[in-house]
Amino acid sequence: MPGHSPNPPLDHEAQLGLVIANLFREEGWKVLDQPRDHGVVPDLIVSRPGKKLVVEIKRSSEGRKDRVIPLLSQAALEASFYSRNIPGHPLPVAIIGANHMPESVAEEAKRFLQERAPEVAVGLVDLEGFRSFAGHGLESLNSARRSEKQIRSPKLRTGAPQLFSDLNQWMLKVLLAPRISESHLSAPRGQYQGASQLAAAAGVSVMSAFRFIEEFSKEGFLDSGQGLLQLVRLKELLNRWLAASQRRVSEVPLWWVLHKGKRTLPGALRSYQSKEKRPAGDSAGPLPLPRPRVCLALFEAAEALGIGFVHGAQPYIYVERLNADVLQELGVSEHTEERKPDLYMRVPGNRESVFRGAVEKGGLPVSDILQVWLDVSQHPARGKEQADLIWRKILAPVLESNG
Repeated sequence: MPGHSPNPPLDHEAQLGLVIANLFREEGWKVLDQPRDHGVVPDLIVSRPGKKLVVEIKRSSEGRKDRVIPLLSQAALEASFYSRNIPGHPLPVAIIGANHMPESVAEEAKRFLQERAPEVAVGLVDLEGFRSFAGHGLESLNSARRSEKQIRSPKLRTGAPQLFSDLNQWMLKVLLAPRISESHLSAPRGQYQGASQLAAAAGVSVMSAFRFIEEFSKEGFLDSGQGLLQLVRLKELLNRWLAASQRRVSEVPLWWVLHKGKRTLPGALRSYQSKEKRPAGDSAGPLPLPRPRVCLALFEAAEALGIGFVHGAQPYIYVERLNADVLQELGVSEHTEERKPDLYMRVPGNRESVFRGAVEKGGLPVSDILQVWLDVSQHPARGKEQADLIWRKILAPVLESNG
């Protein structure tokens, strides 16, 4: 959606549902708790003063007409059913999402539905920023995708977002780690003579390490003239990294299922961390998928690292991927309440850099100091002041002295 960092592929409808919910939130809609009684379970119910919508969402594996229109028809039927059966009869909306949605297919799908079910609003979305809505005043959600020239431009491919890819950020942390205390950054500490040694230390492929060395050498930030990989022009490098991180991040407001105080979060994270991946005594069968990683983020993380400055801001956590089981284990819900959210969840695009660098503080996983500095810098709630404090007290003394 417009202004967001790159989204992961829409692998399932639950993930697409999160994207759509955030799209409505950005336009001032409230995403309401779903009425799960009487067998009525729509995908979303959203409201704003004077208007309430029931939204059905389907994901298409491809943006082809023969895939999109049948799914749109199904979504429209289900939205109409829920509209008739939910008290207040919210207006029905059918939305189809795909990784790429051709504009010609979107227009044909809209015409198809408007001719056959004009009472149902329609939306077609994709991951390239394309949003096409019609009906019930939802045209304000429309957005054009980036041009092919923008998407395929060599300059764009080699620009800051690629330079600061997930694994590149992690390898930067590995090379910076000898200068930063282990209590502030979890990373191997050593000196490396080439791609193979860096790859082994960072736990990445040799090809990833080779690309990292090539890209940062071309930009003038990496020197191997003495045989060892050395980061140079550190202040400029950190400023480039910070600028590349100034992209809007999708945040999901959360509420405790049972109303609890501020101290609930540390206990919830410790409990989540302590749970076994496999039930006791279960030694047979395939290994379960790794549980999504979590850690404290932003101001709560700064506090845990002993450099807190902003107090009273809502807590943030990083969660590796959207997962209903994770929310249940943490004891939180993403359904909108009338009161202020208890905390916010972020699903990072640079998950390896975030979670590999995280440190443990009193049994709590906590974002590393570099990540906190990058994250709080763009936060409106005195984030710049927090970032400046981190820079002055921790980063500048070790990075500027011989950068």
